Amino acid sequence: MKIVVDRQLLDGIQKVIAPGVTCIDYDEYSLDSSRSRVDGFIIRSVTKIRKETYPEWIDSPPSFVITATAGIDHIDTEWLTALGVKWRHCPGANANAVAEYVIASLLWMNQGAFQGSLGIVGVGATGQAVESLAHALGWSVVLYDPPRERTARSLGKETQQAKPFRSAKIEAIMACDAVTFHVPRIMSGEDATYPLWSHEELTNANASWIIQASRGGIIDENALYHWAKSGGQLACDVWDGEPSLRQGLLEASTLATPHIAGYSVQSRIKAFAQVTTHLESLGVPLQISKKALSGEEDPVMTLSDTITSARELIETIHPWMALSSTFKMELLENTPPQGDPSTLTQQMHQEGLFNKWRTQTPLRVEFALFSATTKLQKAFPWLRRVGVQTAS
Repeated sequence: MKIVVDRQLLDGIQKVIAPGVTCIDYDEYSLDSSRSRVDGFIIRSVTKIRKETYPEWIDSPPSFVITATAGIDHIDTEWLTALGVKWRHCPGANANAVAEYVIASLLWMNQGAFQGSLGIVGVGATGQAVESLAHALGWSVVLYDPPRERTARSLGKETQQAKPFRSAKIEAIMACDAVTFHVPRIMSGEDATYPLWSHEELTNANASWIIQASRGGIIDENALYHWAKSGGQLACDVWDGEPSLRQGLLEASTLATPHIAGYSVQSRIKAFAQVTTHLESLGVPLQISKKALSGEEDPVMTLSDTITSARELIETIHPWMALSSTFKMELLENTPPQGDPSTLTQQMHQEGLFNKWRTQTPLRVEFALFSATTKLQKAFPWLRRVGVQTAS
């Protein structure tokens, strides 16, 4: 049995795969012009699996594709199903990491003092994780997810034992001080989300802050650019067409990051555990060690009492709040000037820088892996509420 594995997952997968299974580095496989048939793929969202990228699968498809991500925009699931290829993903593995990105972004953009209303569009695993942290901080939260409400009704979940989910009206979301999006990318139908918001919604919205860590194109990027240029504060982590992106939107963003909201040591461990479960269910022979599944326990890091500003503190517990400006500056400075005759050169340059930042920046640890002294917690009361421990 041969399995192609993303380079960043390769070491972990090799620890749990039985000796008789051959693991092939995805980067090496992609450079092989022959690309002989293999039994399966284990990928991340940087790899696109569709008819255009793997036309040879029509005659010789693999048995399965596993993506170690919650989102599935990068794989054509209908095409895979038609070919008889089993596909799996890892929903919820990065929910807490994305929620921390949302909270850190709002706190950073408000010098640690945001106390307004937060509208959450899409209340699945990630939206619920955002809701939990926002409530812990004492923020007013508005939940908007009509498809979830319809699903709850159709499944008969309205019982006396369980409080049924009720979506807020769109008018309530429009009145919020900040809005964050956590919906799948759906191209057509009643619940289409591409785009979900455009000029009309952004013009009518009260929001001064928007966090776009959902899917590229969920908010029309031309409309989002004009909204940000008009004074709106935008934290943008996903881009329509990434790793190629619109320079205007990048420049207009208050915070700009290369689709890393869900990246953390802990989310990687959770996703890896789900991948292992999928492999077992697909009949791949394993030699699982408990240590390989759970990872080594990370030490808790105590925050310094010398930190005096909210932004410095936020940048310490979520380093991308500090890295954002460098990422943004590097992409803007290294983009060929407008009018460059080589569009392909410009695009390749953008994509290379974007992917370098996305894949080579060390993973952060989540808030629960930090501790703070009583003194620091008194100065910044929100620390404990977002999960930072009390130093012993």
